[in-house]
Amino acid sequence: MATRFGIRSSALESMIVTNTPSADLALTNLAYCSPSDLHNFAVPGTKLFMAWIADSFVLSLYPHETIAPGRIALNAIQRRYARVSTGDTISVSRFIPPDNFNLALLTLELEFVKKGNKNEQIDAVELGKQLKKRFINQVMTSGQRVSFEYHGNNYIFTVTQAAVEGREKSNDLERGMISSDTYIVFEASNASGIKIVNQREAASSNIFRQKEFNLQSLGIGGLSAEFADIFRRAFASRVFPPHVTSKLGIKHVKGMLLYGPPGTGKTLMARQIGKILNGKEPKV
Repeated sequence: MATRFGIRSSALESMIVTNTPSADLALTNLAYCSPSDLHNFAVPGTKLFMAWIADSFVLSLYPHETIAPGRIALNAIQRRYARVSTGDTISVSRFIPPDNFNLALLTLELEFVKKGNKNEQIDAVELGKQLKKRFINQVMTSGQRVSFEYHGNNYIFTVTQAAVEGREKSNDLERGMISSDTYIVFEASNASGIKIVNQREAASSNIFRQKEFNLQSLGIGGLSAEFADIFRRAFASRVFPPHVTSKLGIKHVKGMLLYGPPGTGKTLMARQIGKILNGKEPKV
């Protein structure tokens, strides 16, 4: 069946789920199958092998000699996302990417695999290079969770946005393939213990006064969620490099109208936004 997000083979296969053969392979985001089954998932004209898993997401496949025919090895996060356990039967079919399927923009939320009191500072530029090298030509789907290792720590990223060139706005589930030109944006909650630095090194915008700032430190009181939403909608596109906004067809927000009764925080939010912009502080 052909869709704007790829062609699924009409020949569905039922395969039995098994564990990924080793712990290090669980960090590749690949699915593994018997060498004798691999040809069923070949993408014509390429050296890629891709499978549509449980009508939910797409994984690249790799052969492993320890896996019996008719079985597919998924790691714990992949099984959780597909809502299956080892020994369950799962529907699998070949996936053929459509033309112009490369991701222009990929937004990822980071967290540690094991929650705790650990604190780490992550360079967005370096991590972006590592992830593109590690997951090149893999398909990412909005909502998908992927485990990976970086500098001795195990992390999980959740895909919060996966925008293909020319499809910045779509009613379909966001999905696309990582390429060397994919621009990656990282996010992390304050509770995660992860601090992301150099996020703007990969961008060209000098709209903000400082490279790093904490929205919660600006003193918005109980309006932190509303302020973050306004900030994202008004300024997020402006920190992307021009080639990314051009590919996505993004039009920058030129203004926002805040309305409501007196004392609801409109003036405070406008004043605090003015403090972080790289320009003369406005009179509000």
